[in-house]
Amino acid sequence: MRIGNQDILLPTTMVGNYPNPRWYDGQAFATVPKGEFIFDAISREAFEDAVGAIVHDQEAAGFDVIADGKVYGGDSPYGTILYYYSERMSGWRLSGPPVGLPIYSTLYSPTCVGEINREHPFHLAHLRAVRKATKKPVKISYTGLGVIAAATQNLHYKDTKELAMALAKAFNEDFKELADNGCEIIQLDEFVWPYGMGDWEIEAVNASVEGVNCQFWVHTCWGNYSGTPAYFPDETKTEFGAYDFASRAQDAAAPERAHAIFPHVLDANIDALNYEVGRTGVDDLTPLRDNNWEKDFVAGVIDVKTTITESAAEVADRIREVLKVVPAERLGLTTDCGLPNLPRMIGAAKLKALVAGRDIVRAELSG
Repeated sequence: MRIGNQDILLPTTMVGNYPNPRWYDGQAFATVPKGEFIFDAISREAFEDAVGAIVHDQEAAGFDVIADGKVYGGDSPYGTILYYYSERMSGWRLSGPPVGLPIYSTLYSPTCVGEINREHPFHLAHLRAVRKATKKPVKISYTGLGVIAAATQNLHYKDTKELAMALAKAFNEDFKELADNGCEIIQLDEFVWPYGMGDWEIEAVNASVEGVNCQFWVHTCWGNYSGTPAYFPDETKTEFGAYDFASRAQDAAAPERAHAIFPHVLDANIDALNYEVGRTGVDDLTPLRDNNWEKDFVAGVIDVKTTITESAAEVADRIREVLKVVPAERLGLTTDCGLPNLPRMIGAAKLKALVAGRDIVRAELSG
């Protein structure tokens, strides 16, 4: 699989989120400023040390591609999903009703009240901090355009598509800045696609990546907020109209997952698609075969919703199953999703298990 300017057999990385060092979460200096670290040297030192610790865990495991860990500061879910981006753009009010999406309804929507324009860099500080800590290829993760658009209370644009295209323009500016500063891979985390896709999601992605000189991956998530798998809602809603996280029916249906994103994703101008296989098994690989997916595929083969660390043999078995559908030259490996719901010591053990399983299969393929 091509990573930057080199070919790597079964390149290995993680989806994005990783447990922050415990000394970093919730502290007064645990923040990423709007713009550069100019006046606050303590915050910059703490941020770069936290990123450096996460890079170290990946390097120690033997990863080929180093992820930023999505260190946004503190332990607030707003920072990692919605508010982090809206507070760096014009046109937003940082308040709104509960998000009207299953499993995320404990979060609150930002409100779009005017024209969206990028005012401050989103992830330049992350790229620089990771670059400072490693010489390996770097992957920076963004919350997906579909997620932000679907979770926004829109009081300005005529519809969700117009809102998404405005977001795409702002993200395109940020992507270009990262690419110009040497980022090899940008990953979009799209965790609403499995609920069903409309007529705008792919168009927005394609507009956001236009003219950007780096690789783009899309991680399509089967649900992992608070370690909870995604599900279709029942009729239970709160008084605000959002689905009630605490009242999920025991028999609530799962989203269509991979079947929901095909054939739409075939038109996406991306280099690789990624979703989980480790927890859910190989059934979701069927749409890859049925729709003749010819681009790279990055398979999640580590279950992040259990504290039990897989053996190298278990991971190798999962990789072999994926190889029945995806040829080795187009296959990358990763965790099912992010690992922030796990203790860091378990997260680090799972990274090592991923590499150990990879090494078994690499040896077999090298024969």
